Order: sequence, then structure tokens, then C-alpha cells
Amino acid sequence: MPTLTLTAVAPLAAAPTGDEESAPVLRYHRCGWCGSATGRAALLCPICGSSELEEQASAGSGIVHRLLTPRHRQYTDGETICLVVLEEGFTVQASLDDALPGTVPEGTRVRLAPPAPHTHLPVFRACA
Repeated sequence: MPTLTLTAVAPLAAAPTGDEESAPVLRYHRCGWCGSATGRAALLCPICGSSELEEQASAGSGIVHRLLTPRHRQYTDGETICLVVLEEGFTVQASLDDALPGTVPEGTRVRLAPPAPHTHLPVFRACA
């Protein structure tokens, strides 16, 4: 009978790589068996159930898939929350930087920005 090895996985989030001038990094997992990507901290692949997950760094670019309306606006400090589909093939809930609610349409190309102190979500900024 094969044995299953479980390893602890740290939560995946946008974080600076050391210097203030260095670009932020968004980590995700790619399954070594089926090749699917997931932005969630997981022990097993959500598609095939394999434990062969490799942590990788995202390029940090994607498109806005959907704007979300928070249930409790008093907890968002006016930030615009959305779902971003990254080029690697996974979706993350994120905050849009320098965007007024309703000013960034779905389908807008975005890029990972430095983390903001007012949110625990990865922060993205619309590309020019």
C-alpha cells in the first residue's frame, strides 16, 4: 500500500522579495501530475488529488474577471475588490489599487502591485 506524505504549506500571498524597490511576488502551486495551477494553499491538487504540488512564482499579470461587491462596505475602506484571472491559469481575489469603484471594467489587463497596508489581498493595478 503506497504511503501519502503531507507537508505543511504556507498561505500564498503577494509579498515583497526583500527590497522596497523589488517587484512583488505572487506564489501559486502547479501540479506535477496534471499540470493545473491553483492559487490556494493546498496539500492536494484540487483537480486530480495528487500531492505533487510545486510552488512557483507568477508573472503577476492577468485580467479582471469580475468586480465584487463586498457584503459589509465598512470593512473595505473603499477598496475595489475583484477576481483576477492570471496568465498561469488560476484566479485570485484581489484589490485594485488607484481605482474608484466601477471605473475598471471587466476584461481590463492588470499587473501585480506592491502590497498595501489597508488590505490582506494581493493588490493589482490597471495596465496603461
